[in-house]
Amino acid sequence: MIKATALKLVTAENRDLVADVLTKRSQNIKIEYSQNADLVPHAVEDLACKMLYLDAEIRGLLNNLRGFYVTKQEDFHLSLRGLSKEAKSSIIDLFESLYGVMSEIRYCADCDVINGKLIFSPRAQMFITGQYMEIAIRKVVQDVLTELEKKHQKQFKLYANTKVATVDGRLKNEFDLIIENVTDSIVYVIEIKSGKNFHDFDKLARIGQEYGIIPNRLLLIDNYLTTSQMETIEYFCEYYCANLEQDNLRQKLITMIENDL
Repeated sequence: MIKATALKLVTAENRDLVADVLTKRSQNIKIEYSQNADLVPHAVEDLACKMLYLDAEIRGLLNNLRGFYVTKQEDFHLSLRGLSKEAKSSIIDLFESLYGVMSEIRYCADCDVINGKLIFSPRAQMFITGQYMEIAIRKVVQDVLTELEKKHQKQFKLYANTKVATVDGRLKNEFDLIIENVTDSIVYVIEIKSGKNFHDFDKLARIGQEYGIIPNRLLLIDNYLTTSQMETIEYFCEYYCANLEQDNLRQKLITMIENDL
């Protein structure tokens, strides 16, 4: 998650409006904090989107880098063996473009290893350890909402890293993304998981029940889920699942929203 210091307080006027919208249709949810729309520079967003596109090729490498942050290991040596020539070229180009995150990138063609140094700044570590996915997926979601607004003549709002509560303030949570269909007073919740150790698939459904959000307005995005795993989770938990393969995320998002249009 992105730090709460990056969040801004929703104004009293907007809070009343949002709370009124989100508590319709038996939805028991109000927004307390929502992140600034312009979270990162466009160059950083472009890097995040490039990483999202290369997810299948780089997620193993990123797991290794996460481990290096934990052990405070500055130098890294990552094998690219088994990857296609095109994938290797894309990864080398990506690593060389990660200014401020890593430096001294060198590729050894003889040993098929990419070498470099990690930069141990809090923002660099957050970006590598999962924030890039949040940034890139937010861009994908916003593009889909823009497309659906034109297609269906509806108005949508996207809230990022949003702190919410029940109307009585009894329960508080923070969601990665919330979509509000302003026209029809409908709320959708999106949670993003970037690590391979997430298994609490019932959690999203439970949270949806607490806030009065029906399962088919919930979407879990997990880049490690296979197609068969997504199918079984969707069957038993009844909410939508998406991975980052091909156009899966975009199609699941469109299907979820268009169910109500």
